[in-house]
Amino acid sequence: MPKDQEYQPLINNPTDDGVPPPSKPAWTSHFSRTVLAGLLIVESIALAATIFALFSRVPPASYTVALDSQRVLYSPALEAVEHEVQVYHVGFASDLSPFQIPSSPALDRMWSELYNFGISRITKDEAARLPNKTHAIPGDDGHYIAELDVFHNLHCLNKIRMALDPDYYPDWRISTSNNYIPTQTNATEHVAHCVDWIRQSMMCNGDTSVIVWQWQDFQNTTMVKGNVAHTCRKFDKIQDWAKGHRLQNEYDPTVHIEDDIVVPILHNQIP
Repeated sequence: MPKDQEYQPLINNPTDDGVPPPSKPAWTSHFSRTVLAGLLIVESIALAATIFALFSRVPPASYTVALDSQRVLYSPALEAVEHEVQVYHVGFASDLSPFQIPSSPALDRMWSELYNFGISRITKDEAARLPNKTHAIPGDDGHYIAELDVFHNLHCLNKIRMALDPDYYPDWRISTSNNYIPTQTNATEHVAHCVDWIRQSMMCNGDTSVIVWQWQDFQNTTMVKGNVAHTCRKFDKIQDWAKGHRLQNEYDPTVHIEDDIVVPILHNQIP
């Protein structure tokens, strides 16, 4: 607490020279103790009343809460989060992942199976707890549409992958300053969006796992080692959650449904 609010001793200690202070008449000591007790009772009642007033206050509908560094925003999929330790594939010839194969229907299928169930349906109660408002699903009473951001990230990364092989995916050939292609404007804007979205996501979820350097006798030098341990959320658990919350019918974005869900202003500023 601030220095000017710190408690001070009510009675001074004896002097340092060992000589006790002069004694006071008994009636004076009794009177002082009575006054002191009365003051303490009054202060205790006032403190209790203040605490009660603070905790019984009902916030208005537009109440905002400042986010601190440790706050986790609500997600209905938090129930599916489990952690595990994983070591990434380094991605070079001696340690390729199953996804490092040439563009093909097989590769497209592998990518699609990562996130093709990513649009979810959640209950109204879950929707009401989100930090941003979402829309009801027409024809599916009591349910609202949602998507976990990890599946949007995977969608974006897949589009970037496709743009890197325009001979196989001509619809995703992007236009650059040296290669302007008017018909590819949508692909170019989409990929630019995806690159920056993934940048923001990586910065938001900053992985603090530590890459190391180790001595290599055969090269007489230290070399960077990427095959290190990472603390990861079990992706299959999040996939299971999403598969269990798939849309039951095709979503019609042209139907507007009014509801009574109100979210805090702080988290409802995003269109």
